[in-house]
Amino acid sequence: MASLKTALHQLCSEFGRITRLDILTAMHEGTKQAICFLRMERPEQEQQLMKTLGVGRFGGEVVFVLNLNVPVTTEDPGPSSQWADSNLYD
Repeated sequence: MASLKTALHQLCSEFGRITRLDILTAMHEGTKQAICFLRMERPEQEQQLMKTLGVGRFGGEVVFVLNLNVPVTTEDPGPSSQWADSNLYD
């Protein structure tokens, strides 16, 4: 998950600094996905990010879904989603 957070920070760096990032992992139609909720320092940075990346807002946060290239096995009895820890509360 750390490499995903690093990649998101790099992707969003041209728009400003991410001040909050929460990632929920989920299974959808056999594909592991990361649902990313983030906040930037200023609303205009969020607007530019949403326009450029074609993503939206949910509950006041910018949100988008990424498909993760992780093989899925049918033997995994675990939950279909879980919150990832985030230490980005500046």
